[in-house]
Amino acid sequence: MATDHVVKLLDETKVVAIVTTRQKGEPAATAIWSMVVDGVPYVRSAYGGGSWWYRHVMAGRPVSFVDGDGSIAERDRAAALELPRVDVSLVEVPQDDPIHPALDAEIERKYEGSPASSIGAMLSPEAIACTFRVERA
Repeated sequence: MATDHVVKLLDETKVVAIVTTRQKGEPAATAIWSMVVDGVPYVRSAYGGGSWWYRHVMAGRPVSFVDGDGSIAERDRAAALELPRVDVSLVEVPQDDPIHPALDAEIERKYEGSPASSIGAMLSPEAIACTFRVERA
């Protein structure tokens, strides 16, 4: 289970910055969306398995979130890496897990008003196949 701080961060922050590690060890920050359903935080790769942050996670590299507004990673990835981080672990959620409809509904609620193409990407079968539950590191 994730800490209360991580749950609050991923629930209340519209865009979070996930920090993963490249093959040579340098950290990389990526702005992503997050969802919290029944007090449990989740993330999805909107671009499916092709997203490099997703590939880093699947390779077993360390994962953390910037402790604050992750939209900074959209403008300045290096600046995002200067902010404090919260270490987490991510657990794959199977495609047939019954949580997915609730996650889909939360995406539509939390990101209402966002571009339809962005919401559609998060609801695609490719994204659903790349869903993680966020847990304590």
